[in-house]
Amino acid sequence: MGHCHLWDVLKESLKKQIADLKLDLNQTKFELEKCSEELSAIRNTAENRFVRARKLLSRGLLEDAAREFQGIVENFEGTNDAKIASKELVKLDATIRQKRIEAERKIALGFKVLKPTTSVKYGDLSLRFDKLWTGKRWTFDDYGHQYFLRDAKRGNSHVLARVSITSEGNNPELPPILIYQMENGVLNKLGVLAYEFRRWKDYGSYLGNYTDYGNDFSHSKTIPFNCGLELSNEELKGKSIYVVLKKDGCFNRVENRFGQPVVEYSKGSCESKQTLKVEDFDSDYVLLKRL
Repeated sequence: MGHCHLWDVLKESLKKQIADLKLDLNQTKFELEKCSEELSAIRNTAENRFVRARKLLSRGLLEDAAREFQGIVENFEGTNDAKIASKELVKLDATIRQKRIEAERKIALGFKVLKPTTSVKYGDLSLRFDKLWTGKRWTFDDYGHQYFLRDAKRGNSHVLARVSITSEGNNPELPPILIYQMENGVLNKLGVLAYEFRRWKDYGSYLGNYTDYGNDFSHSKTIPFNCGLELSNEELKGKSIYVVLKKDGCFNRVENRFGQPVVEYSKGSCESKQTLKVEDFDSDYVLLKRL
């Protein structure tokens, strides 16, 4: 009998502990819900919604920003905050609508909407393209009475660019000049032009006997280059060819005392898209010319 009584006492004690734990748990849940509601209220004050909206605008997330302004209008009706948010919403709606119209126009016109340019500026670099064309002969490294040339093989041609590059820095990375072919509404990459110096002061500077300051950005702000890429006539003729620049450092200055010339710009590890769509030209890519 003593054991049974003890067991009954233990059971009652456990029941009470469980009941107390349930009460504590329910109270904790209630307090958590209350805290969550308070945090949500703080998070969704007009002031905090304005802060979030402006951050979203700075990132170009217009529709998300519009939702924040709409939340202020709906939840703080009749206040000065609601009036300000309503004005912002009107301006933002107009911007979003205009962007949609522009996007639809781009889709309708395709790549015809892009305007070629011969001048590009980004970062510390300014590029001026004097000429973009195709030809059999690519000339470069002119040192006065002689120059070097590269003739395209039979059935091939060079895509050529004559460009002057101005740099605010002393040792810039040069951007890739790319060739794309139009096919089925997208541009497919054929290759990237190589950089060669247009001229040297004389033969001695070409050989590296002494530095040609005219081909060194640490001494000259602007340097002229002749660029080229050999492609088959089959790829070029009868096709829409686009010469494109990507605003990204790619070619690096390297020195090789056994080279001729001893200084050159060599392609680094930069990447360019294999296929381009119209929207790619909104930021990183620039159309230079249609050939």
